[in-house]
Amino acid sequence: MKDIHVAIIGSGPYALSLAAHLRARGTSHRVFGPAMHFWRSMPKGLNLKSLGFATNICIPQPGQSFPEWCRRQGLEELEPCSMESYAAYGLEIQQRFVPDLEPEQVVMVRSAGKHRFEVTLSNGDVVHARNVVSATGLSELDHTPEVLEGLGEYVTHTAALHSYDQFAGKKVAVIGAGASAIEAAALVHEAGGQPHLLVRGSRVTFNTRAPPDRSLIKRILMPDTVLGAGMKNWLLQSLPWAFYFIPRQRRVRLAKGWLPPRAPWWIQDRFEGKINVKLRTTVVSAKTVDHQVTLGLRTEGVSDYSMCFDHVVAGTGYTLDVDRLSYLDAGLRLRVLRIGRSPDLSLRFESSLSGLYFLGPLTALNFGPVFRFVAGARFAAPTLAARLAV
Repeated sequence: MKDIHVAIIGSGPYALSLAAHLRARGTSHRVFGPAMHFWRSMPKGLNLKSLGFATNICIPQPGQSFPEWCRRQGLEELEPCSMESYAAYGLEIQQRFVPDLEPEQVVMVRSAGKHRFEVTLSNGDVVHARNVVSATGLSELDHTPEVLEGLGEYVTHTAALHSYDQFAGKKVAVIGAGASAIEAAALVHEAGGQPHLLVRGSRVTFNTRAPPDRSLIKRILMPDTVLGAGMKNWLLQSLPWAFYFIPRQRRVRLAKGWLPPRAPWWIQDRFEGKINVKLRTTVVSAKTVDHQVTLGLRTEGVSDYSMCFDHVVAGTGYTLDVDRLSYLDAGLRLRVLRIGRSPDLSLRFESSLSGLYFLGPLTALNFGPVFRFVAGARFAAPTLAARLAV
């Protein structure tokens, strides 16, 4: 069996960006997965949480940014931009610049000796690769609190919800304070359900709308960036390699703490006055009784109490943990050194296991909060493509 030089696992913005750069360089590679699967499976009624210019797929050819695509389609190019339009943009990019994408999923990657990996596909085919790039975004990284894990089919993470129609006429507990939880509560309400948002903090926070026209002095003092306006955001956006050299403990703290949970401004009028919200509230127990969920709740200043629901939606974010990637063999994962649970990477995105690379959110503790978002592909794709070029 002939080895391939690079196997890319994933078919979202990071994977497509890398594949386009490798193709432009003439570097042999194969890329696996259904194109833009994460984005195409989003429920209707949602928009991107980032500005249009912050969600480009990084293509070597000019004129292929998301805002330019939106202008050609006569669509909003700054915000809010719909998930449907972004998925359509990604599919067009894939068809034009990564036409040889293979829709089969990778189900297992094993070490096959020095500088060699065995990659098994969902159709049973096996290929051997000298280099493997894990670029599956947030897939498999959804986090459900331990207290909810025993609820089985009565709890669903927002990442697994492609429609909210099932909640019509049902009483639903939505847990979380970030964009996913706020949006989920609004979508449950719009589907005809009765959402109750449970928030540990003291308030729910919404971003303000980015002004489309800012004065020159404001743009100089508070430059627009993919992380929002501000000089510190500009530094994080512009100097990811400098972030890499910050002492590890401080770097991890910055990467995790930057941009606390907030909901986008465009969901606010669909939320306020329509959703029951319990602030300073923690779920301390959960069990199923007679086809319902009973949650034990603790609200600051109130004696512990219980509430019954038909379902629980966990808008509780994601955990950046290599061990959650089921397609990586357990023995292989053990050989990957970590920063916390994330891979400890070189400046060229290579893990401690030679030939195994990571792109996307799992690299944020190495290179900064920009890499929690699509925008990190602008730096990552050309850098890794240069590393892998032959």
